[in-house]
Amino acid sequence: MRNLLSKFRVVKFKDELSKTKEQLQKKYYYFQIMLSETNAVRKVMADMEEKLSGDYLFDMNYIRTNSKFLADKVHTIIDALNEISNGKYLELYDVFKRTNSEIQAILNRKREIGEYIRGVSNIAGEKGTSLSKLNKPTPLKECKVIIDRGIVAFKGIGTGNAYLVSKEKDLDNFPDRAVLVARNISPNFIKVMDKAAAIVTDAGSANDYVVSIARDFKIPTILNTKIATKLITTGMEITVDSINGNVYEGHVNEVIQLGQKKENLFKNTHILKTLEEVLKKIVPLNLVYLRVDTFKPELCKTFHDITHFVNEISLEEMFKISNRPNIKGGEAVRLILKIPLKIYVIDLNSGILTSSEMISIDNISSIPMNAFLKGILSMRWPGPRPKNVSGLASVVANITIDPSIKRDRGWGKSFAIISREYMNFNIRLGYHLSTVEAYTCDNIYNNYIRFHFKGGGASIDRRIRRTRLIEEILKKLDFDVDRIGDMLNACINRHERSVIEEKLNILGRLTVYTKQLDMIMFSDAFVDCYLKEFIKEYCSI
Repeated sequence: MRNLLSKFRVVKFKDELSKTKEQLQKKYYYFQIMLSETNAVRKVMADMEEKLSGDYLFDMNYIRTNSKFLADKVHTIIDALNEISNGKYLELYDVFKRTNSEIQAILNRKREIGEYIRGVSNIAGEKGTSLSKLNKPTPLKECKVIIDRGIVAFKGIGTGNAYLVSKEKDLDNFPDRAVLVARNISPNFIKVMDKAAAIVTDAGSANDYVVSIARDFKIPTILNTKIATKLITTGMEITVDSINGNVYEGHVNEVIQLGQKKENLFKNTHILKTLEEVLKKIVPLNLVYLRVDTFKPELCKTFHDITHFVNEISLEEMFKISNRPNIKGGEAVRLILKIPLKIYVIDLNSGILTSSEMISIDNISSIPMNAFLKGILSMRWPGPRPKNVSGLASVVANITIDPSIKRDRGWGKSFAIISREYMNFNIRLGYHLSTVEAYTCDNIYNNYIRFHFKGGGASIDRRIRRTRLIEEILKKLDFDVDRIGDMLNACINRHERSVIEEKLNILGRLTVYTKQLDMIMFSDAFVDCYLKEFIKEYCSI
């Protein structure tokens, strides 16, 4: 009888595990759909915006075809979000229906006038013939070109003194009509877009929602130059020619005059006015800041609002999947490493080469997981240890009296949910918990890392010092960081695959390095001391 019950429990347990994995795979499947369709929406929106320059041949069929294309894609990403979130955001369908009806009303009341211009008739997402590119000038030989590479996100000419922005606080002193130069595009730039003469970055994607706002402000923008912050210094006078993708040293009158001569060939025409009116229901972004009171479905007014909302909420939903109560099982296999860490892996799609009950790092084919594990394994385990008895005593006392520090059924186990491009790693090291989520592929727009850190066994003041140390290190790695007490959230987006892999490697080293630092952080001076040591020894910034 006991054997029968035992077999029944095993079968029931395996059924539960299979169900858990199926649910996770389903969420990940729709997450990938959301990413793909969001990219398609942003590309077509950017293409339609570019048509407003008057440099492209298009007809009414172009506007109608692309409007329908966007409507279909936006509806699909709403479907995806509701699959990921188990139907939490059904009200988005009403918002979509209202917005799409407004677009159709504009198109229906416009008089059919046939093809305004004979020639090119575009289909969704394809570029037309650019009139400005027919006679594209080469860089001026007598002028020094600093940069001749990158992605042109908005065409125009901007000139002024360069101002390098490395952190949000730098924006407080942003000069009027300066050229904003940074490592990557950031939502924080919105606060100075009314002042910026141009924007030039090392990294970034032309499909970023912040870039769309830069287009609204008509700011000449060149992204992903890879070298802007290395070659341009604050105070340097430069001229940005984002018509042709060049950045010149100094104030170049010939280039500025070229921009002034550029005219909208179809200004005040029926077809351009129609496009402009339709785009008012598609492109503007009203949900700029991720605040609880303003980031709501009912506040979406455009397709861009809906797309941005779905993207951000989908990321939030996916970030939580490795910390769900039922994830303690999930058809997980044990990952054996030469470190005292119990890691269980759930493969969603092509994250493991050959699966068995126990696997090694050689079986891991997940790009982000491999990068993160290599960072962990490059460090001496277990890292810094308590150097004084009082530090250890404070830990013992604190875990005894602090009700927030408690063990659950998954105590001591770390769970990683992976695919070839994706990782969601819930790491338990003693009394602190961290979650690292990353997506790494060849599409810059999809790439990101999200990091959460909380807890520790030491007293609250020492835990806060350790979290402050992590905060300062991550800021130097270009992460956007939000810290409250001993809890920290950080993210970095829209970098090339190699950069994301490098950041994950360093994040793996940081995970080991800070493992027990809270026990010995009995002075603020330790924050600066360990910050300098980590940057020097383990971080190639």
